[in-house]
Amino acid sequence: MELILDDVEIAVVVNLEILRQVLKKMSRNGKKWWIACEPSYAQEAGFITIGFGDPGCVDRLNTLYYKVPVLNEDAPLGGPDKLVVLLDSSLVVPEQCGLYREGDRVLQDELADFQDFFTPILQAMVPVLAEYTGARLQGQLHELSHLTNERSS
Repeated sequence: MELILDDVEIAVVVNLEILRQVLKKMSRNGKKWWIACEPSYAQEAGFITIGFGDPGCVDRLNTLYYKVPVLNEDAPLGGPDKLVVLLDSSLVVPEQCGLYREGDRVLQDELADFQDFFTPILQAMVPVLAEYTGARLQGQLHELSHLTNERSS
C-alpha cells in the first residue's frame, strides 16, 4: 500500500495495541470491529486490516474489511503491537464494497459503509486521546512545578 499523505488534514496516529483495545470495546447495532490480520503480515504489507460486522461471517452482506496504513518502515523494537497506524478518511480503503439486498436487487453504498465503519472508531478514540493528553499535561505540569521549585530554592 503506497502511502501518499497529500490529502491528510487531521488524522489519528495510534499504535496497534491501543487500537485493538479500543476496537474490542466497540459494538453498534450488532456489529463489531476487530483487527483481522496478523501484525507481522501488516508490517510487511504496509497496512493492517480491520474487520467490521460479524467476525464469524465473511460474506459481503454481513462483514466488511478495511485497510489502514502502517507508518513504521522497520519492525518496532517493542514488537508488533507497537506498529503505528494512521486513521485518516483519505487513506483508509475498503478491500471490497459491501452489498445490500433491496427487494430483488443487490446494491452498494460505499459512503454509508465507510461512515458506519470509520466515524465510530474516531468517536471511540476521542476519550482515549483526551485521557492521554490530560495525563501527559498533568505530568508536564508536575515536572515544570518541580523544576520551578528547585530553581527558587
